[in-house]
Amino acid sequence: MAEKIYSEGVILRLSQYLKYIVQLKELGKRTATSGDISSNTGVNSAEVRRDLIYFGIKGKRGVGFNIDDLINSFNKILGYDRSVRIALIGAGNLGKAILKYKMLDRFGFRIENVFDNNPEVIGKLISGYEVLDIDQVKNIFKKKNIEISILAVPPGSAQKGTDILVEAGVKVIINYTSVPIKTPPN
Repeated sequence: MAEKIYSEGVILRLSQYLKYIVQLKELGKRTATSGDISSNTGVNSAEVRRDLIYFGIKGKRGVGFNIDDLINSFNKILGYDRSVRIALIGAGNLGKAILKYKMLDRFGFRIENVFDNNPEVIGKLISGYEVLDIDQVKNIFKKKNIEISILAVPPGSAQKGTDILVEAGVKVIINYTSVPIKTPPN
């Protein structure tokens, strides 16, 4: 079965809804109305209802929508229910912060490996991940079929790190550096 393609607007709205609904769940709430979602996301209430109806998400009149059902539905629609293996390049302060940030897990991203070129951190454990030498990227990416990587290196190393990732076959680079990077068109 082919995956359904949704407009960028729909994806952005669903992402906003999900972010708000997750916050409600963390506050211990069990239901939310389309009005709640509307007033906290800035999306017109009628459009919220249309989106929910379009995706077959049903609520109860006067009660609203079950938050767990909403989270499960949005995760499935947005593809967050699938686990995507990614790699982190850079085990400095920013890399360490990313490893501690559990939001990636919530959206289906699983960090497989952490790489760095600093001999002082290679071989050490950071947040449960052994830091590997950047020279191992190509072999490990091919073995594990990793196509997405987070680049969290100092600005002066950004392009070199990008070049290594492109050579290893990465299709998506999430650039957390403060400088633009150059990649091939595809």
